Amino acid sequence: MVKGSKHGYRYFRHTADVEFRAYGDTLEEAFSNAALALFNTIADIRRVKRQGTGDIRATVLASSNSVEDLLWRTLQNALSIGDADGLFFYAVDSLEIKTMADGSYRLRARLVGKTAAADTGRLDVKGVSKYDMHIRKFQGGLAASAVLDV
Repeated sequence: MVKGSKHGYRYFRHTADVEFRAYGDTLEEAFSNAALALFNTIADIRRVKRQGTGDIRATVLASSNSVEDLLWRTLQNALSIGDADGLFFYAVDSLEIKTMADGSYRLRARLVGKTAAADTGRLDVKGVSKYDMHIRKFQGGLAASAVLDV
């Protein structure tokens, strides 16, 4: 990603964990890019796409009263599904966020992954931290920041 661009994601130095900022013109795009940053931390998503078994799709569902908590739940659920099913995700096929009448949010995302050799992995992500997770306006779009516990 080009520095200053609102598209994609960018990693930042962190004392012990992995910190990133994901960008998008919409909340859905920022969330999708945050998921890609998570996936690329776990394994080289370009390598996963080229190797491994055929594509496997998984659905992530999340709901919350705040967008920050919705992001945390989305990333944590994606991490849990990948761990439980032995999948390395490399793409977000679709992601939709609905604002409900009571002001809460509901998310449905379709992830694309593969089973792959263990040496495909980069880092073992243990969880998604709620510490300093935020979503802010950035250059006419949005930036979502997160820290991954590795």
